[in-house]
Amino acid sequence: MERVRRLLDLAEHPNTGEEEAALASAHAAALMLRHGLDASAVRRGATGRSEQIDGLEFEVSNRGGHARERCWALHLVCDALGCKGAQHWTGVQGRGIRSARQVTMTVVGPEPVLDGLRILLPSISLQMENQVRPALLRFRTGEGDAGADRDRRARAATGFRRAFYVGFGSGVAAKLRDRVAEVAEEVKGTGAELVLLDRSALVQAEFQRRFPGLRRARTTALDADGYHTGHHAGRHADLTDRDLATVPAAELPA
Repeated sequence: MERVRRLLDLAEHPNTGEEEAALASAHAAALMLRHGLDASAVRRGATGRSEQIDGLEFEVSNRGGHARERCWALHLVCDALGCKGAQHWTGVQGRGIRSARQVTMTVVGPEPVLDGLRILLPSISLQMENQVRPALLRFRTGEGDAGADRDRRARAATGFRRAFYVGFGSGVAAKLRDRVAEVAEEVKGTGAELVLLDRSALVQAEFQRRFPGLRRARTTALDADGYHTGHHAGRHADLTDRDLATVPAAELPA
């Protein structure tokens, strides 16, 4: 709990840089996931967990008109932790999410899980953007058709990028499901099993209450190369939950 408290303080400090804050958030989220803590419990020095189902809002970038796929990726991550999400946006009526000025995801889930997602989602988003740049560069270099129409090459790059985002989210989700299964096995037969109770029915009921008659997003074909490249990168995303046990508390920022 002391490690998580220090990491949260570092991530939330106004003088902490963006990347350092994201790394501190990722470390804190991994520790909370591993040990069944939530941010409010850490703050008050207790380990009791609430079963209340609540919601959080997360702003998603629409830079390049790719908010739909960024949301898709983050929805997969939330689903892996037993939450459900929806997105809404503001912009010119009738022009859709691609031209939105602001895109917001609302995620519904158990309060302790939402506490982890509040600091995990920014970290995953930052890693996703950092990983797509070199992958896109390799894709453009490997196209090989220098004489191809510029518009066709631009469309191919856009398709690769959008599929990469979705693949990255699916890779992170698969990694999280594996990790949750490992934690469930580790705590089997202990009181900590309560942390991993299936709350899907409660989450579904609250989601339907908040979003009655919600329309499902239309299906979109994805570039296979972009998706598989993104999935591989997501599988190797830094959730920082493998080496934390070896880091002495004294070595963490005060």
